[in-house]
Order: sequence, then structure tokens, then C-alpha cells
Amino acid sequence: MARILVIDDVPAFTALLRMTLETQGHHVEEVHDGLSGLSMLEREPFDLAIVDMMMPGLDGIELIRRLRARDASASPTIIAPAIVAPAIIAMSGGTDDFPAAFSLNLSAMHGADRVLYKPFDTSELTVAVNELLAARAA
Repeated sequence: MARILVIDDVPAFTALLRMTLETQGHHVEEVHDGLSGLSMLEREPFDLAIVDMMMPGLDGIELIRRLRARDASASPTIIAPAIVAPAIIAMSGGTDDFPAAFSLNLSAMHGADRVLYKPFDTSELTVAVNELLAARAA
């Protein structure tokens, strides 16, 4: 199945997503900050990244912006082909000062393929993951 990276600063939440996705047959890695997530995405191929928007340090919007900017400027070479960019699901529950709709709209503007409002149920997650992976395979 797919290789998925979950990036969220709440370890209990990433563990829940990992267990949910692994029961569907996916290989899932998890990291708990944006910088570690970006670093991992630059080093290893993933089919999908699920990224929280509100994280300390490098937030999800900046992570997506940097990843998509890198993808746009990358040119594969015969010696070292570029890693194919993953599909991206942005997720957020927002805060009083930064509503989820605002951050998720920004994430879509910067290249997120799908957005999920926290809290979401496993069926919403499954539909989003399956649709994005099917589109990648086509």
C-alpha cells in the first residue's frame, strides 16, 4: 500500500492516525514538528503527507509552501532524480485567533490537495486518503 507521513505536534493524535491508517494496510511514519516533517519529506519518498497547520516553529502552511516551491524548482537528473512530491492533506482545528477555515484556505492556496477540519472521523480520513492515492496512481 502507500507510504504516509503524519506531521502533528500532538503525539497522541499522530498515534491515532497511524493506527487507523495501518489497519488499512498503509506504512505510516509520524513526526511531531514541521521542520522534522519537511526534512523527512526531502529525504524519503512518501505517497501522502497529512500535515497539521498549527505547530510551533515551522507551521503547516510554511511546510507546504516550502515543499511545493522545492517541487516547482526541482529538475530531475540522470544521476539523482528528484523525489516525487507527495499528495498533501492539510488539517486544522484552528484557534480563537486563527480560525481553521483561514489556515486551511491558506494551505490550499499553497498546494494542499485536500483539507480536513478537526475533529474529523475515520471515514472522512479514509475517503480523503483513498481519493488522493487513487488520483496519484492514475
